[in-house]
Amino acid sequence: MTPRDERAVLEVTASSPTASGQQQQQGDTNTSNNDDDISRVYLIRHGDRFDYANPSWLVSARKNGVLVTDPPLSDLGHRQARETADYLSLITKKRMDAVPSSTSGDAVDSSPSPEGREGDQWQQNQHNNHGVSKILASPYLRVIQTACPTSAALNLPISIELGLSEAHATPGSVLPSPRDRFAYFPQIDTSYESLLHVEPTPGYKCRKTGQPCEAFAGRYTQRMGEFARRVEETYRGRTIVCFSHAASVALVAAFLKCTMRELKFAPCGVYELRRRGDGPWEMVTDGESNPHVTENAATTYPWGFGEKHFEEKKDGDTVPGDYFGSSEGIGLDYFVDE
Repeated sequence: MTPRDERAVLEVTASSPTASGQQQQQGDTNTSNNDDDISRVYLIRHGDRFDYANPSWLVSARKNGVLVTDPPLSDLGHRQARETADYLSLITKKRMDAVPSSTSGDAVDSSPSPEGREGDQWQQNQHNNHGVSKILASPYLRVIQTACPTSAALNLPISIELGLSEAHATPGSVLPSPRDRFAYFPQIDTSYESLLHVEPTPGYKCRKTGQPCEAFAGRYTQRMGEFARRVEETYRGRTIVCFSHAASVALVAAFLKCTMRELKFAPCGVYELRRRGDGPWEMVTDGESNPHVTENAATTYPWGFGEKHFEEKKDGDTVPGDYFGSSEGIGLDYFVDE
């Protein structure tokens, strides 16, 4: 581990801002009943994109029949993913070690599962997995590639979660299935069933692929709200790692019940969210920056929502359905109003 990683962990474990800006002490060393039911979500954006670093890739992708909305990571993106895995391995171990062994908070799910069977390559163990129950990842290539080093570091398979799909997601068979991906990514658990499926919005098509897609940003924002609810129900009292996209700052807002106005997501940024029992979620670390990585590129930068992402298209525009939400009361403060 580099000195930079160690400094980042020390900063996190001292104190960090919640959604309201207040400071909360970290460590999870309290042994009260509330600590027996700690839910924790690490949300991570993918690393630097190959198509942003190499714009000519789009031409080559179309020429070779490659899906242009599914680019791989750049060389820098792969390095960022490895550094993020090192950071997560360190911080999750520190969290686990801080919880007395007599408590169940942050423990790995002990129920029978396909990846925990005898003889399987994935042997779930609280210490090997650093207390993490699941790794969920968007079905897009760049996200799967970002998740791979963490899968190796935590000895956990990657579960492809459609609910974490990119904005403008195209449902159906446009993207390779988990079984198709498995040929190149044996880390994938093909038995996993997604918590949420993406539905196309009638009349909306992806401007890059021409395929029916989910309306952005309105329907995407609503999906993040529903996904947050399903995570709360499914993974109560457990720790999960989710790999997704920049727009999933909406998922952060859904958990925290806060505005999206100030939220941004850096490449391989890490949002750590924590909840005690049925209490409110709090932000432990902010993913707007990525101090655990040693290099960034100007082409993949911290991204966040603006008012324009919820504006309706005006009559006469050539690409209908590009932005969406305001006519149905969906905007930057959607989760505050909720």
